[in-house]
Amino acid sequence: MMAAGAFGQYIDIQIQDDLNCDITIKNAHISSGQFYTHGVRRDVVSPSDVDDLTIRHNGGRRNIYACGELGSISETRGMFDLYDDKRATRICTLYWSASVEPERRNEILKFNHDVRYDVGIGNWNESGTMGMIQVTITEQA
Repeated sequence: MMAAGAFGQYIDIQIQDDLNCDITIKNAHISSGQFYTHGVRRDVVSPSDVDDLTIRHNGGRRNIYACGELGSISETRGMFDLYDDKRATRICTLYWSASVEPERRNEILKFNHDVRYDVGIGNWNESGTMGMIQVTITEQA
């Protein structure tokens, strides 16, 4: 019964690229749980499959999905970097932790933030299923 809860815990990070250049995902790492394909949590993808995914410029979007492992009561926790393809620079690192324990809060954080970019992180559920989170990347005004 608890395993189903862990498998049911998921995060859907929707990244919107409002720059005038593409964004690439690099250094994907998952320390608990698994990356998966949209709508098919049993269709596991490796961090190397997530690396080098591109988000098209001028409003392009890409979703990154992660969930707890089947048969496990673990949370999903991981990170990846977003890179500006034109400048070949890291925009930021996104880190998440989506717990299955009621007393622990879900979180998504940005690290290594290059101040030339605005990284807007939308709302998320702090407890229970983390669900979808909108992340928007724009040029600093």
